[in-house]
Amino acid sequence: MALRLSFFLVLWISSAFASVPVEKMIGQMVMVGFKESALEQNKPLQEAIKAGEIGGVLLLGRNIQNPSQLKTLTTALQRHAKTPLLISVDQEGGRVARLNANNGFGQTPSAREVATTLSLGEAYALYLAMAKELKEHGINYNLGPVVDFDNPAAPIIGKIGRSYSSHASVVSLYAGAFVGAHKEAGVLSALKHFPGHGSALTDSHHALTDVTQTWNIEELRPYYEFIEIQKAQSIMVAHVYLHRFDDNFPASLSTKILNGVLRGTLGFEGVIISDDLLMEGVAKTFSFKERIIHSVNAGVDILLISEFTVENKHTPAHVQTILLNALRTGEVDLKTIEKAYERITRFKNTLLQ
Repeated sequence: MALRLSFFLVLWISSAFASVPVEKMIGQMVMVGFKESALEQNKPLQEAIKAGEIGGVLLLGRNIQNPSQLKTLTTALQRHAKTPLLISVDQEGGRVARLNANNGFGQTPSAREVATTLSLGEAYALYLAMAKELKEHGINYNLGPVVDFDNPAAPIIGKIGRSYSSHASVVSLYAGAFVGAHKEAGVLSALKHFPGHGSALTDSHHALTDVTQTWNIEELRPYYEFIEIQKAQSIMVAHVYLHRFDDNFPASLSTKILNGVLRGTLGFEGVIISDDLLMEGVAKTFSFKERIIHSVNAGVDILLISEFTVENKHTPAHVQTILLNALRTGEVDLKTIEKAYERITRFKNTLLQ
């Protein structure tokens, strides 16, 4: 009986999405950043949201002045969207916290501080308060927790305390507190940075990053454990090279790593979000068009792009043009776009549950 219901559910989903314009599907795949702190300061962003060319936005420190202003901004963003937006932020705690004491919010300890000073119950309470604060100010998607392993020599992870531990079990337990607390508060989360950025001795924000010689297969364990218990809501993929799986592409653009390892071997069926596609670690090697096409073909559902203007074009329209042309030339298959849209739709629907 369960099998028959599952079969008919698949048929219903396929039928429901059959009439959705491909432009809308592509729009839901686009998450952009912008410079302004008020929506009326960026009319093209406002129009792109109204037109359904954007599925989500990324808020950075530049967008947040104080609690009242943030609530006004997120309310305006949602008011113009026909399909509710994912409004995302990096709110890990410690050095990576867009809501902080400088813009009128509290300060949250780093992952390392949490794991070394708090019990799991205390960590859960801390993260629940943090998630409720996000929710109260209109943010529904936190790009965390970090499940990378701790290596004090790693410039962008270990050196600034972003990892819970060098032990997989500790990472999973404290990340579980983060994810569970956010779910209770109605805020989505993202495990990051797949397949593991903790051992990287360079920062992929600024340079090509290769973890081939330092990476350990144990770094997949937290992902496996979250996927097994169906607690991985979404996973952010890193711009790191790992020649064990792919000699030619970083993980964010690699079909072998995303569709092969993450979706195939580990069995992840949820949303994959890219790290910022403007980071130098991937931008130095691949053109913007190549980054978009390769990441979509690899299995990325949400294309995270931190600027509203790329190559002197508005990012949403630019991405849409690239993908529509790729569909026409056969560089991207329509089924790939449809599957991404289905996953994003299910992901967003969890906010209503």
